[in-house]
Amino acid sequence: MRPRLASALFLSIRVVLASPFFKQHNGPPHEEPEKPGSPEFYEKLIISAVLVVVGGIFAGLTLGLMGLDELHLRVLSASSDDPVEKRNAATVLRLLEKGRHWVLVVLLLGNVIVNESLPIFLDSALGGGLAAVVISTTAIVIFGSVLPALTFLFELTKWDASLFTQRHPRIIPQALSVRYGLSIGARCAPLVLGMMYFFAPIAWPIAKLLDLLLGKNETNTYKKAELKSFLQFHRTGEEPLRDDEITILNGVLELNTKDVQEIMTPLKDTVILSADTILDHKAVDKILLSGYSRFPVHEPGNSLAFIGTLLVKKLLTYDPSKGLPVSSFPLTILPEALPTINCFQALDYFQTGRAHLLLISKTPGKAGGALGVITLEDIIEEIISEEIVDETDRYEDNRSKRKARRATTATIMRGIVERERRRPYSTERSPLIGATDVSRSNSVEGRAYGTIREHPDELTGNGQIVLSESPRDS
Repeated sequence: MRPRLASALFLSIRVVLASPFFKQHNGPPHEEPEKPGSPEFYEKLIISAVLVVVGGIFAGLTLGLMGLDELHLRVLSASSDDPVEKRNAATVLRLLEKGRHWVLVVLLLGNVIVNESLPIFLDSALGGGLAAVVISTTAIVIFGSVLPALTFLFELTKWDASLFTQRHPRIIPQALSVRYGLSIGARCAPLVLGMMYFFAPIAWPIAKLLDLLLGKNETNTYKKAELKSFLQFHRTGEEPLRDDEITILNGVLELNTKDVQEIMTPLKDTVILSADTILDHKAVDKILLSGYSRFPVHEPGNSLAFIGTLLVKKLLTYDPSKGLPVSSFPLTILPEALPTINCFQALDYFQTGRAHLLLISKTPGKAGGALGVITLEDIIEEIISEEIVDETDRYEDNRSKRKARRATTATIMRGIVERERRRPYSTERSPLIGATDVSRSNSVEGRAYGTIREHPDELTGNGQIVLSESPRDS
């Protein structure tokens, strides 16, 4: 026990004798500080000030370059409207692509070297002691941490410059603005690149070790749900997105995850024709009044065995008095698809031009599995997230049976004039079938918005009358 106690006591004495406090009071006299006013004194003060500034630059670059999102840099370098910003983004991106951890290690290494060198010069200028420690620590904290953080992480709010200028600009000093982080990083990129090669023997192995332990920094992309939320934040700003633009973009993002069975028109709500249906005046009138341009055709006696599609334009030159069956007309193909395909697949097929009507069936190619139909218009409605109502539609949605509404607003009608050529005759049946007795439409006295003006004084030179016009012009 006694030899161990003696060894411990001996080691304790050596530690005490080696302490800075003991040496300061009992060791040899410290080097005298430079005399104030001497060239050596100002030389070391200037070197200390330069080290403080360089340390602040390194700390600011560490926060600024490491805080830049690589995905955002790629967007700016590819599509920024500002050529300077585009060039700066490309410069910083090339630097970070050499290794984000490599850049980080170099900047931290430079910052550590500066911070360790500063007390040495202050010690020789002030003679060491508590003053050198306080001054160096304060300078490092303020100029090496606080101000760089403000430089790259905060943006000054609106400043009332009425005392300086009459234009009241938004003053954002470079020292307190995040918007200059990209430009500062681009300007300092050559310096950082040179340091990367200079400190490569030390910094590169450390960076590779960080890559192995933490993994390389990969570009983070947004999920669809995140993109939809991201779009909501762009309702305001320098170039805000309109509500319609956001709605359409959201509709496109949802298109790949939505099955056609969710938007199809059920077969019970679909106007279908039998191949043996006689197209007389009554049948043709029914077809025209339905407002559809394509009709699925099935075999006689089997309403679930479809053979093709009848296009209304095939009836343009047809005389209903002939009483021909549907099978007498050329039918186009009626493709069938499973209800589980997504809307993008249906859109891709429609874009081929082979057909714009798709039969949804549980057993494509076999009779008996028909569930409903889907058209190109249904896909477009999902993209714009609104129902399209044309001039002949009676319902906005065949599934919900909502009555079609054709109301307009001042915003919609801005810059739009609806015109209708004057028709002195009316018909009981479509002009495609034949005309009967005619009757003059009643004259409308005065002028009213959204109504036909038939007063002789209001007729235009080309025989047209205004049906409705823009509220801005009315």
